[in-house]
Amino acid sequence: MKPRVSYSLPKDQELPPVIRQIVTNAPQNRKLPAFVASLSPLCAMCPRVRLHYYYDSRPSALLLQVLIEGAQSSGKSFAADIESLIMDKTLKERDKAMRRLEQEYRDKKKRRKANEKLEEEPETTIRVVPPTISKTVLTKRADMYERVFGDTLTFWMFAEELAQVTDAGKNGYSNLRTIMRTSYDLGSLFGIDFASDNSYSAIVDINICSMFCATPAALDEYFDKKAIEGGNITRTILCKIEDDLGEEGALFVPYTSEQRTQIDRMLKKLLDATYDGDGGLQPTVDLDMVWLDKTVCKWVREKGKEASLSGSYALDVFRKRSSVSAFRIAALCQYLYQMEKDPISTEVLQKRVKQIYLFMAEYILKGMLERWGRKFEEFNQKREQSMKAGPKENLFDQLTDTFTREQLNLLIEKQGKVTPDKVFLSRWKKLRVIEVVDKNTFRKTKKGGAS
Repeated sequence: MKPRVSYSLPKDQELPPVIRQIVTNAPQNRKLPAFVASLSPLCAMCPRVRLHYYYDSRPSALLLQVLIEGAQSSGKSFAADIESLIMDKTLKERDKAMRRLEQEYRDKKKRRKANEKLEEEPETTIRVVPPTISKTVLTKRADMYERVFGDTLTFWMFAEELAQVTDAGKNGYSNLRTIMRTSYDLGSLFGIDFASDNSYSAIVDINICSMFCATPAALDEYFDKKAIEGGNITRTILCKIEDDLGEEGALFVPYTSEQRTQIDRMLKKLLDATYDGDGGLQPTVDLDMVWLDKTVCKWVREKGKEASLSGSYALDVFRKRSSVSAFRIAALCQYLYQMEKDPISTEVLQKRVKQIYLFMAEYILKGMLERWGRKFEEFNQKREQSMKAGPKENLFDQLTDTFTREQLNLLIEKQGKVTPDKVFLSRWKKLRVIEVVDKNTFRKTKKGGAS
């Protein structure tokens, strides 16, 4: 057997902009988590990018769902700091004006006199939504993109505690499990249709980038049997914080004014690549990733071979979306490299992007297998067993040539049948396949055949 290949990320200074500054300032034990935590918010900042994944027939977008798992007090707050760094001056700042318009309209509605007409409700395009949002409001906000821009945009969803999502999900109207599955793929529609005038009905393309922080217990509660079997887990990137016992807290180096300027400049570029100056959207950008197809196919095939040799159904299923998410990460990094003022050469770019794809494909797959592999195998095995047809046992053929009523009842009980013995006996007499020896004893006729 070939030795397992070990992959690594490019050096800190070789990473794409924004990610480069974040990872450079992270302590050694938080460099990889910092890299992972920066991915999903940056993808949310690039809603106009389109890419073609080798195994998909339709275009893809940069959509990722990240989970940061760590014990209590393990320092998961670094993810919130990264989220604030990327979102506060961009999407959140833009949403403030939109939410103010909505609030002003609600205030006017409360103050209006009876029969007083009110102007039309403002058409807002909110991008940052809480994980406690209802399906109706989310659908309305997604439909507003279509009404205002004639196209879809990406929502950003962040929670420092996954318990918020779990608690909200206990109310049917805020259970986003199905939406989180469809929101992973561009063009995968979700719809609600209500008769009430006070509700909202639409069929929309909801796209979400998300990052949730969670303790192991909260993760177990959210990703229950339905989520594991339904495919929620395969759409996630799990980043586990594993500090040694007694290890000191992770301290990030503050950003220099130069680093802040570099980050803000790139984030503004990403925002300008989304919205034009006239209140509309910029054209979509088709990112050329065809050069990576050979690497993708090779990795997917190799993992398929491993699954075949090991008999692991989890590996066979998990490898596919691990590659999809890794491909999207690679595409994000390529896009960021190309957006730099002084872009690197194509040869160097492709070398780094390929390195990032291979490392992240292995990383995502390993995380899923270690966290949910065994449960997935167990659930799959139980489902397959339950779907198998039971033994085709013919009740009559199981009886000896001469049998008693007691033997028949024992066999009826063994096969789990509920029909009384007298019904079977009556039928068999009519068919002339048995004859009565006495009240409780019967014999098969030649027509019935010998067992």
